[in-house]
Amino acid sequence: MDAGLDSDTAKKILRAVDGLGLRLSAVIITHAHADHFGGAATIRNRAGVPVYAPTLEAAVIANPLLEPLYLFSGAAPMAELRHKFTLAQPCAVDAIIEAGDAVIGGITVRAIPAPGHAPNQMMIAGGGVCFVADACFAPEVVAKHGIPFYTDVIQTLETLHALQTLNGQYRYFVPGHGDATPEIGPWAAANAERLAAIREAVYAALADVAGPDEILARVAERLDVTIPNPVVHCLMRTTIMACLSALQAEGRATVNVNANRLAWKVN
Repeated sequence: MDAGLDSDTAKKILRAVDGLGLRLSAVIITHAHADHFGGAATIRNRAGVPVYAPTLEAAVIANPLLEPLYLFSGAAPMAELRHKFTLAQPCAVDAIIEAGDAVIGGITVRAIPAPGHAPNQMMIAGGGVCFVADACFAPEVVAKHGIPFYTDVIQTLETLHALQTLNGQYRYFVPGHGDATPEIGPWAAANAERLAAIREAVYAALADVAGPDEILARVAERLDVTIPNPVVHCLMRTTIMACLSALQAEGRATVNVNANRLAWKVN
């Protein structure tokens, strides 16, 4: 499930599989972020196995420049976004995985839609284990990043609510970052609470500032978050934009152009 950041990570995965005396049947990529598919081409080429991915995510996996493009508002990405953490090696996707049950390599798995962190992200379940990918972060991951990456706040909250209903249906839940847990409900609730706090911090910032960058700075200050570099700024800015879009959809904020600047305000 997923292939890690780069070829070095992929080689470690292949060695681990060999060490367990197992044979790799396929690679399923849950979503098209570089840290999850950067090693896919290496695994596909060395193990000779097919790569599966959801439709929209497959487009990015085959054309990884799309990730830094959308992080940089569609413009030619700055140099800081042209490294392996946001620009992975391309990989051909051999088959599309859709929501529902499928047999892959002789094993029945269930793909569960989990949009929000990525538009077409899927969780993959089977054998009593649910790989939740980045639909839910471990508590230490949320604490580390402060403002996690989301493309759609409303979808993320719906995904986290749905994930809580899966509690007890699987023996273990495995996040994309962090250790497995037998209880995903508390994690999902904590993730939802943090995201709601970020959205409300965005709403509060609209009382004083109007531009996305200024809003991000105000939210980071309120939540005691430090933005260490341009890449993290782009990631967190995406989450802020997702919050603004959600507030607009909820009828709580509007946007226009004021003095040639994009300006958001409380509705």
